[in-house]
Amino acid sequence: MLLRAQLYRWLLFTATELEQPLWRIARHTFIYPEELRLPAEIPLARQDFTSMAVVLENHLLDRQFVVGEHVTVADFVLAYTLDWANEVQLLATFPTLVDYMERMYKRPKASGRIAAALASLNHTSQ
Repeated sequence: MLLRAQLYRWLLFTATELEQPLWRIARHTFIYPEELRLPAEIPLARQDFTSMAVVLENHLLDRQFVVGEHVTVADFVLAYTLDWANEVQLLATFPTLVDYMERMYKRPKASGRIAAALASLNHTSQ
């Protein structure tokens, strides 16, 4: 039961504390019509993400997975969210999160999206 509670904790953390600022960035960058965009919202959302990424970075320092000793749905949701954060250049100061994301990309049954993202990362870093 404790592992399930932790699973829910990190799923909710990912959705509310990491994904929510990413949506704010997207809305005020390209989703909303230009006249409704608030440019000042973008640095605030970036800071909100960064503050919570510190929490996650610390949590993952000595862990292979977010919860327990095996991959869970929380890892897949988090990897996808970190992929999005990486696309908007929010992971540069979080080496543990980048390493974690790359480990998830390298899993044998990673989705096509994750595999493509890894290929893109490898291509741009060469």
